[in-house]
Amino acid sequence: MSQVNFTFTILLDENEFIRIDEHLYTTRSSLLREEPKIHVIDKCCLKILKEFEGKLKQPMVEEWLLLSKALDQSCSFERKWDDRKILQELIAGASHPVSWYAKHCILN
Repeated sequence: MSQVNFTFTILLDENEFIRIDEHLYTTRSSLLREEPKIHVIDKCCLKILKEFEGKLKQPMVEEWLLLSKALDQSCSFERKWDDRKILQELIAGASHPVSWYAKHCILN
């Protein structure tokens, strides 16, 4: 089995994507089948990531997504998380357990 690389060009509006390292986060799900480094996220997540554009690295975004899932699964569904605070901690290089985020990153 051989490998073939394809290069493609797409035109996206600025409010439809953010690029972090070599990965593209977008609200356009039709792009998933085009490239494995394209990730579909919803508009509210894209808006939050855009606030930190230029400061994020791919491992930070992956950790944020995992933390969000862990917090959703480990705490009551009424709670809302301060994703900005979580990303600020990850950008600062902080290494906290999920329980720290559950105590310190709740929106009031």
